[in-house]
Amino acid sequence: MRNRHKPPTLVSMWMLDVFCCALGCVTLLWLLNTREAGEQATRAGSALELLNKTESELKKTRSDLIATKADLDQTRRKLNADIEELNAKLLAMTDVRDETAKKLALAQGDVAAAEAKLAAAATRTRELDDMLARKQKDAKDLAAKLATTAQSADDLSKLLREREQDRDTLALKAKKAEDQLNDADAKIRALTKENQDATSSLSAMKKTGDELSASQTALRDLRKKVDEANVTIIDLQSQNTRLNTQIGKLKTESDSRFAGIAMTGRRVVFLVDISGSMKLIDDKTPAPEKWPTVVETVSRVMRSLPELEKFQVIIFSRKADYLLSTGDWLSYEGESSVKQVADALRKVEPVGDTNMYAAFDLAFRLRATGLDTIYLFSDGLPTSGAGLTPAEEKTLADAARSEKLSGYIRKTLANDWNRRTPGSGRVKINSVGFFFESPEVGAFLWALSRDNDGSFVGMSRP
Repeated sequence: MRNRHKPPTLVSMWMLDVFCCALGCVTLLWLLNTREAGEQATRAGSALELLNKTESELKKTRSDLIATKADLDQTRRKLNADIEELNAKLLAMTDVRDETAKKLALAQGDVAAAEAKLAAAATRTRELDDMLARKQKDAKDLAAKLATTAQSADDLSKLLREREQDRDTLALKAKKAEDQLNDADAKIRALTKENQDATSSLSAMKKTGDELSASQTALRDLRKKVDEANVTIIDLQSQNTRLNTQIGKLKTESDSRFAGIAMTGRRVVFLVDISGSMKLIDDKTPAPEKWPTVVETVSRVMRSLPELEKFQVIIFSRKADYLLSTGDWLSYEGESSVKQVADALRKVEPVGDTNMYAAFDLAFRLRATGLDTIYLFSDGLPTSGAGLTPAEEKTLADAARSEKLSGYIRKTLANDWNRRTPGSGRVKINSVGFFFESPEVGAFLWALSRDNDGSFVGMSRP
């Protein structure tokens, strides 16, 4: 029997099963990987969208910051230009005043010289008096000799006695010449006429008349110089008066502004920050001169308000309160009111947070009774007060907290406290910032004043 070999088979049933199982596993793995890749792509798209949105917001924030800095730089340049212009005007007026003072000094020197000449003229008058006395004695001697002559000599003697009386009168007038300079000319003319009448009878008196005529001319010249000096003095005094008026106007314009802030307001509230930072440069560096400077600045602003009638002072840290009394207006009585406020502020010890919301809330309670201007004195951003949720109170960092509180104050001012209403003007808010180290403080106070029709000035050092 012949053996037949079974032809070999390449694929058996069990190999086909193994192949199908392997193919199913590969397909399953491919499906799983495809699903996971889709989920990763979705997450990557969301992350990319969030990143683009964040970058857009960052660019916008940077743009706003650049614009704000540009506005601040423009405002600072404008304020510096105004200050330089004012200083230039004051310097020019000072030069004019100095030049006028020099002219006045020269005129005073001329007056002194004229007074010396008057003194010399008085001495000359006394010499003439002595000469007249001697002439009187000579006339008496001559009259005694003429008594023994003829009738014509008697007539001459009588005339001589009349001249003697005239000379006595002239001597009395000459003694009063120094105190009666305006009458000297008339007296000398009378004396000259009398001496001319006596020339025909007494030739010895001719010399005296010539000397008196010379004295008259000298006195006239001296009087003319004195009159010219008086005119010069009057002109200089008039120029000095005009100069003082111009300087007074310039000083008034300068005094009516405080570092660029126009000093206005009839019913004014002064908001003074008494938080702990008002006696510090930073958290660890004390500034002993800072609080006294704040007090002096408040006093200067009060003195500079030309129309101030009623006022109130509100101090604030963790809470706000009136410095001197309850919520009624106080009458402004000049320096006594300034001293009262300054003395009370010096007794205050700065401490605590900065609750600026409470300060404005208290101040605007006076709006119904005529509040027209607020002056804010502070050195920092708000750190406490209304505007935060309970969760934000616990979780927000300091910078985020201050930013949200600042925005809430500005929003409340615009929508509630200081909103524009028909028939009612807005309250002007001016801000004075003290020794702040971060631009955020200056930016907030500047924006606060700008939003409420006011001005801002920053004092980075005493």
